[in-house]
Amino acid sequence: MFKKFHPLALALLVFSCSAQADTEAFLKEREQKFKLPSAAKDYQTFVPVRVATFSNWASYFPSCTIEPRAKGSFLGQGKLPRPLSYSRYPIGGARSLDDFVETYPVTSLIAAQGDQILEERYPRMRLPSDKFASFSMAKSITSLLVGIALDEGKIASLDDPARKYVPAIADSAYGAISLRHLLRMSSGMIYSENYSGTDDNARTLGYMESQGAITAINAFKGKPFHAPGTKFNYAGIETIVLNQVVAHATGQSICQYMQDKLWVPLGAQDSGTWQLDGSGQATGQMGFAATARDWVRLGLMIVNDGKVEDRQIISKSYLDEATRMSAQPEHFHKNNGVNRIYGYGYQFWLHAENQPVMLGVYGQHLFLDRQRKAVLLITSAWPSTVMPLFSMNYSRLFEAFTASLDAPPNKP
Repeated sequence: MFKKFHPLALALLVFSCSAQADTEAFLKEREQKFKLPSAAKDYQTFVPVRVATFSNWASYFPSCTIEPRAKGSFLGQGKLPRPLSYSRYPIGGARSLDDFVETYPVTSLIAAQGDQILEERYPRMRLPSDKFASFSMAKSITSLLVGIALDEGKIASLDDPARKYVPAIADSAYGAISLRHLLRMSSGMIYSENYSGTDDNARTLGYMESQGAITAINAFKGKPFHAPGTKFNYAGIETIVLNQVVAHATGQSICQYMQDKLWVPLGAQDSGTWQLDGSGQATGQMGFAATARDWVRLGLMIVNDGKVEDRQIISKSYLDEATRMSAQPEHFHKNNGVNRIYGYGYQFWLHAENQPVMLGVYGQHLFLDRQRKAVLLITSAWPSTVMPLFSMNYSRLFEAFTASLDAPPNKP
């Protein structure tokens, strides 16, 4: 028998079918333009493949799932006080936000302040449901977990040597190094991380993938070349050591500890994933992926001095130590031992006194302004791991964003 539909119900059915058809067409076009490679290593070929791979990281690498809480923390909808523009380095001239996302291979961009999203974009056919890989932005998460374990008393002091918590690495080059020096990447050890494929980082990743972190750490022996704490040298192995310290000090896997102490309390809306090493533990220095809005929730927790709603997730005192330029010795400041754009704190890059940044290769950025309680997330698929001119202009866009927040709101 033919079933009669109410006119409104029929209209909704037609709309639903049309929306479904549009969605299927969109996904088909997306798959054609940004084809997923058959193997993860193929992301090294060209940008469209990176765009696809970087938002499907857990499809290629063994990963744990970090579950969210039942209901995500509130994010309202606001708008920028004025349209964003920045002066592109080195050629100058005012450039719009549209120009920015067209010029650089951006995959998501969210500007937020307080609990309001002021701008949200998903270029290159990305979606809000995509989980964006972070690369070394994950290092800052490891720092947060160190801070939480310290707050809980499971880590007694940042001046303790790593071997106190991980006896299995006592004879390695890093066993005697304090957690504080590891946090600042200042062990004094010679370690190369230039992404050449033949550097110490490649050696570490080989051990990590095949056997796990303990084997990777123990592959490095010897004494520090510089006095620990006196010289910055970017070295992912030092984050891997910290990751093991947290796991051993808490007696939990990193994935479980993060879920219980960070991801659920901050009010993540969606699950995150963290790449596992050969021993089944989260890698620590890279491999974490999450939706853009949940990256923003993480950033808002930090700029709100470690608090979400009525819960203190991590102490303000640890965040002050970790993310303020004035809390670091002078040789960790911008232009004074690190680089011309950033200084370095506890696994956070430092743009200015109250402006820590979480960075990852290929253009992953979570800019934070603790004074203005503002966040700018930009995920990307750069043509190469490190691109100084791109970095400079991402930094300039952040400066333009924070400057716009100082301006009076537009009047009708």
